[in-house]
Amino acid sequence: MDRNYSMRIFICTHGRFGRQLTYDNLPESIQQRVEFVIQQREAYLWEDSGLRTLVVPDEIRELPSTREWLHHHTAKKIVMLDDDLVFSVRRTDDPTKFRRPLATDLESLFTEIEDSLDDYAHVGVSHREGANRNTDQYLEAGRMMRILAYNTDVTKAEGVISNRVPDVEDFDVTLQLLKKGYPNRILNNWVHNQGGSNQEGGCSGYRTPETHDRDVRIFASLHEGFVKVVKKKTKDNWCADENGERTDVVIQWKRAFKFGQANLLDQRAILSKAQ
Repeated sequence: MDRNYSMRIFICTHGRFGRQLTYDNLPESIQQRVEFVIQQREAYLWEDSGLRTLVVPDEIRELPSTREWLHHHTAKKIVMLDDDLVFSVRRTDDPTKFRRPLATDLESLFTEIEDSLDDYAHVGVSHREGANRNTDQYLEAGRMMRILAYNTDVTKAEGVISNRVPDVEDFDVTLQLLKKGYPNRILNNWVHNQGGSNQEGGCSGYRTPETHDRDVRIFASLHEGFVKVVKKKTKDNWCADENGERTDVVIQWKRAFKFGQANLLDQRAILSKAQ
């Protein structure tokens, strides 16, 4: 890794000092670039850790507001990772299966993310569930979660807001950009999985079944015509109701992007007539 990198790599974390699964699963070459984004009240824990930290202002206490701050105060190219991720890479002998990644596999992943941000405003990595069914190298206009990379020149210029629906802010940001005509690129040769949902620390301090239900419904109202609220069976106790169901959404990602493309064409046509 002898090239110069401009993309900053952030792991946003809270209440998990000494329990950093994502970081532990990264090769040393990437670990050296990682900055842990932490709250002021936890800064003392990290002082002698030898790890790079970025302390957000004291009034910022939740992940969505942390991400919003990073959009506006860090770099043009950023990638934000959850702190509890496990990585896999697609096998070349059988693309429907995955293996544990080598250091070089993950180095290539972060290089690919950074390079993709030259052409895409938002870039993600496929999640493990269902990734064996589509073996294309890249996907477009789809769901992003847990690994979120952005060209912040675009997100700032377009007035994208990251913290208006905290429990589903990743989906909200993706839809905001798609509806403005910006496709995303999903890297599909690598996948990630979560060590566990709503584990101690992280978002568990403020995320409840009630906040989740509220934010999902607000999210649907913000993107009417592209989001449908549904109930689904779940094994995650933190968001389950008395029937073992959680409030979820069905999102029409590609339709949202087509809507954004059509709006851009309409705007260009209006400008052309005005000239």
